[in-house]
Amino acid sequence: MAQLQIGGVAFDADLVIFDKDGTLIDFESMWGRLAVAWVERLTADAGDESLRHELYCVLGYNADRQRTRSQSPLAIATIRQLRTLASGVLFCHGMPWTDAEDRTRRAFATHADMPLADLIRPAGDVAGLMGRLQAAGVRVAVITTDHRADTEETLRLMGITHLVDHVVCGDDGLPWKPAPDTMLATCERLGIAPARVAVVGDTVADLLMAQRAGGGLGVAVLTGAGERDQLAAYADVVLESIDEIAIPVESGLLPEA
Repeated sequence: MAQLQIGGVAFDADLVIFDKDGTLIDFESMWGRLAVAWVERLTADAGDESLRHELYCVLGYNADRQRTRSQSPLAIATIRQLRTLASGVLFCHGMPWTDAEDRTRRAFATHADMPLADLIRPAGDVAGLMGRLQAAGVRVAVITTDHRADTEETLRLMGITHLVDHVVCGDDGLPWKPAPDTMLATCERLGIAPARVAVVGDTVADLLMAQRAGGGLGVAVLTGAGERDQLAAYADVVLESIDEIAIPVESGLLPEA
């Protein structure tokens, strides 16, 4: 274990659980751009402005402000759930359900022209922080609603696969945030009591998961879709980014270089 300094709060941690999108990577750089691509593909040749508006609304993305709404499906839901929501909008506009599902599946298949490497922008010194945690004997996990294939590719592209001890993803079959199941399964897998865990995320769902699992510290970051006042109601501490997490050295409790 090691004592972490998290935005001025000291916490003895055996494990830090990070959300991925909005916490380790800039949310809008990835998911905002994807939302726009999905909607444009779904409305191509439709000539229906109301359809475009409803799709953005159901996903929870404000195209005018280029900002994801706090606690929206885009910020919290799995890809499968987002596809179902979009298919429902197409159905309500007169498209047969099977056709709506097929069109949505094709619209969401963006890897060919929007590779992950072009969408990922780290939300701070991710590799440096994880390396310091590992050196201090603190284990690291990532719990995300994203698919496993994309999550593992993201970790690889960021050069942090070897620094992460456990990963839980949206298609792993566990009840999702804010349910405590993914965190409890992670703690059981790593043999760590929830009270010895700090959870770092950008949504209320991340923080509720930590509370319901008996986590030791709930840490909100402002690099995602969450708003400060909303997150502060559920967090023990609110940070601008993960860069405010430090591992003090023994002499003088100063952050490591």
